[in-house]
Amino acid sequence: MNEAPKKGIRESLNDLAKRRGLFWQPYELYGGLRGTIAVGSTGFQIKRRIEDLWLEAFVERFGLMTLDSPVLGPRDVYIASGHEGGFVDKAVTCTSCNAVWRLDQLLSEDYGLRDAERLGLEQLEREITSRNVVCPNCKGKLGKPFLAPLMVGANLGFGQGSQSYLRPETAQGIFTEFKLLYKLGRQSLPFGVAQIGRVFRNEISPRHGLLRLREFTIMELEMFVDPQVPPTPDPNLTSVVLPILSEKTQEAGSEELSKVSLEKGIGEGVFSNNWVGVFMAVAAGFLTSLGIDGSRVRFREKLPQERAHYAKQLFDAEVWLDGYGWIELAGFAYRTDYDLRGHMNKTGEDLSITTADGHQVVPHVIEPSFGVERVLYAALEHNLREREGSFYLALPARIAPRDVSIFPLMNKPELSKVAKEVLASLKRYRFLCNYDESGSIGRRYARSDEIGIPLAITIDYKTLEDNTVTIRERDTREQERAAVSELRSRIGAKLSELEP
Repeated sequence: MNEAPKKGIRESLNDLAKRRGLFWQPYELYGGLRGTIAVGSTGFQIKRRIEDLWLEAFVERFGLMTLDSPVLGPRDVYIASGHEGGFVDKAVTCTSCNAVWRLDQLLSEDYGLRDAERLGLEQLEREITSRNVVCPNCKGKLGKPFLAPLMVGANLGFGQGSQSYLRPETAQGIFTEFKLLYKLGRQSLPFGVAQIGRVFRNEISPRHGLLRLREFTIMELEMFVDPQVPPTPDPNLTSVVLPILSEKTQEAGSEELSKVSLEKGIGEGVFSNNWVGVFMAVAAGFLTSLGIDGSRVRFREKLPQERAHYAKQLFDAEVWLDGYGWIELAGFAYRTDYDLRGHMNKTGEDLSITTADGHQVVPHVIEPSFGVERVLYAALEHNLREREGSFYLALPARIAPRDVSIFPLMNKPELSKVAKEVLASLKRYRFLCNYDESGSIGRRYARSDEIGIPLAITIDYKTLEDNTVTIRERDTREQERAAVSELRSRIGAKLSELEP
């Protein structure tokens, strides 16, 4: 896609998000803190349901284990993993005001340089000179580009303490527990371990709210495999078509996508390890289930100079956002045995295993990793709709903050009494309910629509006569009467119809 980002979309979504409690800039009382975000009650519910859907799509599908490992880790762990020396971004300092900027971001967003992330330090320095790039802060001259470490340190204890790091990914908490996890996983390959948790990165110049944070949540899994044993994909996955922007195509200066089925991709050797393709196929369905437009999703193979230090091959799942352009939501890395061998070399501990056929192997790892806040933002933007001059969220039912809103037509005791009885009944059936009796019924419908609740039930004076209520759909605004006794089945059926 070559269309330009539309900044008005950002403002509209950010305004809706703050007014309705999805997310906002925290610490405004103290001037704010860049690179952090506060997620309110409504946003929390959507985020939590996205995480639940990911667990279903990946963890339940493959029968994976789960883990909740510490956020803090000893420095030696991140020396062994290569993060202390290799987890960096390209940066530049203003010689006048000493502000530090992430250079590829500055060049791409403020100076229109495409693919700035792929350039080396010498190339970036030439771009600074040829484009007369200056400090966005004070218009001062920029110094020489350098590599800035992204790890966030923590000094534990008293005195000199113990130097540690806040984790930049959840993976090392899995790799360091490999021996125990392998035993718990019945000592056979393949097996996988998943985590959802907070991670920390010392972003140089964080911008764009949910898309560039110093503290955020990731959904990540490590699949341990014998590299000599290829996967046998689920037949439902082999026909999934993946829009791939390959390394070869990019090096030729093109952005033309190759649309290949998983089966064809495996047959043509697209993936260094075929588990990468399997997880990409699952991810395509997962993103679609969030209401993200599949025609605006691509899997871009990262070039060698872009890849993380541990990756032999790495695809990014990118989504086109009208407010920003192409944004990475997830990475699919073939980490080989890099991590386990790093910990073996550092500790002297043997992390190899003996397979069922008797050969020794250090397991290889395939890692899908999703940034939850980025996925949340993409789902919100792709489901943002404008109607009669205002915006609302047409979220799929499974990630809406609530299943149904319940309104008495007016704030009258006799109507409120019945409405609360309906509320209690639906809660017993495990529906997530929103109750609102404040303001006019039109305003309550609008508030419910804005945050994406798919259905609304209104109790009126006819309800008192015949025990029927009005069910209203968010997207069509169509209404129908239904008996209170039928609500459980009617709501369940309607919610199913509202899935992508």
